[in-house]
Amino acid sequence: MTERLCDQKLPAAHTHGSITRTRVVVGITLVTMAGEIVFGLLTGSMALLADGIHMGTHTFALLVTLLAYRIAARHADDPDFAFSSGKVGVLGGYTNAVILGITALAMIYEAVHRMIEPQPISYTQALIVAVVGLVVNLVSALLLSSGGDAHGHDHNLRSTYLHVLTDAMTSVLAIIALLAGRLFDQSWPDAWVAVLGALVILKWAYGLLVTSGSILVDHYRSDEERTSLQHLAESFGAHMQDLHIWQLSEQHRALIMSISVEKEFDRAEFLHAVKESTDYHHITLEVTADTPPLMKA
Repeated sequence: MTERLCDQKLPAAHTHGSITRTRVVVGITLVTMAGEIVFGLLTGSMALLADGIHMGTHTFALLVTLLAYRIAARHADDPDFAFSSGKVGVLGGYTNAVILGITALAMIYEAVHRMIEPQPISYTQALIVAVVGLVVNLVSALLLSSGGDAHGHDHNLRSTYLHVLTDAMTSVLAIIALLAGRLFDQSWPDAWVAVLGALVILKWAYGLLVTSGSILVDHYRSDEERTSLQHLAESFGAHMQDLHIWQLSEQHRALIMSISVEKEFDRAEFLHAVKESTDYHHITLEVTADTPPLMKA
């Protein structure tokens, strides 16, 4: 006999406010991106060009974020998604992490090329554009972080927030490099700062890649919960035969549990105990009577 308790439609991991803020940031960054890339080419600044290129990937990441939200909302009640569409946002975060990594590698390649073949830089014009870019990034970060969404468990929005932070960081580094280059009349700080910024971006991209990727492949550390549920089952005179715990989205988890009983067993009371001790959004319980317990390896 099997009892299944679940709600196909999970609570949304994002809010209408987060979507609106993301749309506003898209419009702002599109304009700034174009300005930084154009002036980076005109002034010859690698740091400014790298900042503009990264802002371009940031803009693409924002579009990915909005698309993921739209798909998740549209298919929230779609029964073809076995456990709702919660992982669509996680997939968006994973995609953006890949974009971040590729961008960082491209920045390193171009910076090394500029070290080998230095080019003249128009420092004053590049500095003005870099400062404008920094202001835009700070405003974008403020918009995305309002309400605490960017610091929560929404990997899709978190990836976008990281893009904005990396943009702000590369803007700061670009300003420092341009000031140093202008002061000492040397172009190498511009290229070295681009490499430094790219290494930091790679680190952030890796962290996001691991956290979002773990959810996508259903990797979840459950040793403590497994032990706790096993003790709970034993307290009801049952033996745990099989257990699966995984994340349905950034904030929601599922549990499938199979137990065997050899005496009278109150299934409703056991389910209540499981709900009291955990926060699973989907529970499937299979109870088999008159079956010996599964032997440990």
